[in-house]
Amino acid sequence: MALACLCLAGMPLRAQPTAGLQAARLLAEAREPVRIVCFGDSITGVYYHSGGRRAWPEMLKLALNRLFPKADVTVFNAGVSGNTSTQGLARMQADVLDRTPHLVVIMFGMNDLAYGAVTSEQDAAKKVAFVNNLKTMVGRCRDAGAETILCTQNPVYPEAAPDRPPERVGEFAELIRQTGVELQIPVVDVYAEWQTLKATDARSWRLLMSETIHPSMAGHKRMAEKVASALSGTAVSLADVAPQQPVCGSLLARLRGGLPVKLMVPASLADSVRAMVRRRFPAADVTVATLPEQAASLEALAAAHNVIRNHNPHAVFVSMLPGFLNISNEETFVRQASWLVNYALPFAGSAWTAVGLDPALANPGLTLLQQEGVVLLR
Repeated sequence: MALACLCLAGMPLRAQPTAGLQAARLLAEAREPVRIVCFGDSITGVYYHSGGRRAWPEMLKLALNRLFPKADVTVFNAGVSGNTSTQGLARMQADVLDRTPHLVVIMFGMNDLAYGAVTSEQDAAKKVAFVNNLKTMVGRCRDAGAETILCTQNPVYPEAAPDRPPERVGEFAELIRQTGVELQIPVVDVYAEWQTLKATDARSWRLLMSETIHPSMAGHKRMAEKVASALSGTAVSLADVAPQQPVCGSLLARLRGGLPVKLMVPASLADSVRAMVRRRFPAADVTVATLPEQAASLEALAAAHNVIRNHNPHAVFVSMLPGFLNISNEETFVRQASWLVNYALPFAGSAWTAVGLDPALANPGLTLLQQEGVVLLR
């Protein structure tokens, strides 16, 4: 997604020391290739909430390249949407161990804890099963000669309940910490850091989130920074990492090849976007489908964009009229604007491109309040 996003300066990280990891030594020595597998659910995998091209494992690769420029490091993304730790175990051989990793970074829990209201006995049994699965994962890694790092997952918004009560996310984070201590392996405590940020700098935390339970690309960068810093002992920033280029590569390839393209564009910008494409590709076969711009609320406008994935476009242009930039509640604005962006992207992968159109470009007379809305939308 070509919308700019914020990445925050580092905060104290709660993690077990990693100085003794063989993988860290191999990276520093740069004498042989190092293989790392990041193993988890949709928070690890590449899906819409991080832009559909990269997630924290891909950003971890960039961070390690900065920290160890001479190292030959490969980072595999073994995140699958919807997976519990039990489902992860079932695919662990093929997705993790067959890659003969030196290091496995494990981040499960968000789906293990999604069991709604239960009795205290059932809750305890679910937690025991989760911890046992983590221990089995670590044991299988050790048997294969791989080291491990455990990660807690991010806090969630209140409406993640009843399936995922926010307090239960914290309880599972504590289980992960305790498991790390028991097994004497490092724990990168994303949950504790983000929970502190949520209490002290709410805007920054909101901009790390893409929706109710998933981080945005800014959040994925932050996760990668913390894993890389825990591994290396050195802070690293990915704040300057831009969207993967070319942003519109697949669209441009179709236009250059004379193939028909379908664009979805806010109604008031449809003619301008069509003319822009035709100026560069005069013979282009372009179909422009208009997206709604008027709605009773920003929430309703975002919901109206939920049909985009049914149309399989080649590019989606995202913007909003000035009226929606009059922020009365910052959290509501950030969250609904995020859904507007999320719905413009494929659920997984990068079958099409989404591009943010800055409302200030088409509306130069914005009020100060609306300009603040533009800053948040960017």
